[in-house]
Order: sequence, then C-alpha cells, then structure tokens
Amino acid sequence: MTGRLSGIPAPLRATQLALFVFLVALCVRAWGEEAPAEKWTPPPMPEATPFAEVNLSDEEVERLRDDWGVEIIGLRLASADYMMDFRFRVLDVDKAISLFDHRIKPYVIADKSDIKLPVPMAAKVGAFRPTNRGKNIKPDKNYYMIFGNPDRHVKAGETVTIVIGDFRIDNLLVN
Repeated sequence: MTGRLSGIPAPLRATQLALFVFLVALCVRAWGEEAPAEKWTPPPMPEATPFAEVNLSDEEVERLRDDWGVEIIGLRLASADYMMDFRFRVLDVDKAISLFDHRIKPYVIADKSDIKLPVPMAAKVGAFRPTNRGKNIKPDKNYYMIFGNPDRHVKAGETVTIVIGDFRIDNLLVN
C-alpha cells in the first residue's frame, strides 16, 4: 500500500479512525443542541465608593468654587502611604489656571509636625502633577497632584494644609 498511512501499523490506523469518527460525532451533537433556556447575566456591580472624605465646611467649599473655580474631591494616602493623592475638579478654567502653572511648586504642610512635603520630581517624567503647557485644562474634569510622604510622616486621619502658590486649604483630612 502506498500513501501517507502505509508506514503506520493497522491497529494504530484503526484507533486514529475511531478517534476521528468520535470527534466528528461529538461536534455534530454539540452543533444540534439548543442554547440554555436562561440567559447569563453578569453579577451586580458593587456600590460606588467616594474617593475620599472631605471635611470642609460649606462656606469653605463655596469660597473655593467662587475664588478658585475648583471643587475638592479629597486627599488620601497612596503607594503604601509613601505618597498622598490630592484630587480636585475644575469648574472654571479661568479661575483655576494658576493651579497648573509649572513655575509654582505646590507642597503639603503636615499640621502635626509642620513638615513641608513637595510634589516629587521624577527624572524622566517630571513632576507628579498636571501643568497647562499644552493649554489642555478643561472644565468639569478631575485633576490630581501627588505629594511625597517620605518616612510616612502623615498618617490617615491627620489633617494637612495644601499650598499651591496663593491657593491654600487648611485642615484637610487625609484618608
């Protein structure tokens, strides 16, 4: 016998043929089955949690909106407590533009120890904060600043003061 199967012993050829027939039969059977009666639905999403708790008074919130055009979302510890993540929402770009000036060096003052903690500067990516070099600040968008917390000076539950040029928020709770 000539061809591809001529060197394969007959029992092995029979086994291969039986396996092939079995797989074809299995595919035909699976093709003919109907879909399950109940359609799968994904599990419910967990409740949305706020970024952080903000302990500012209503008057302070209004002052920040009127004077600076921002709404504070919160400040929380990040990166195993070696960084602080400050988030805010720009409501009025014209009022908030000075917060994005790359010449101003923002910092946090730890209320407990009066230590100034600046925004870290990485060699390749620069400061861990947005700037307006590309004129890319837009209203109704959230922005961030990452402040360093070396040696974990600031702990959750303590208060800090954030200073960005003339912008100042006193006694902001760290989450």
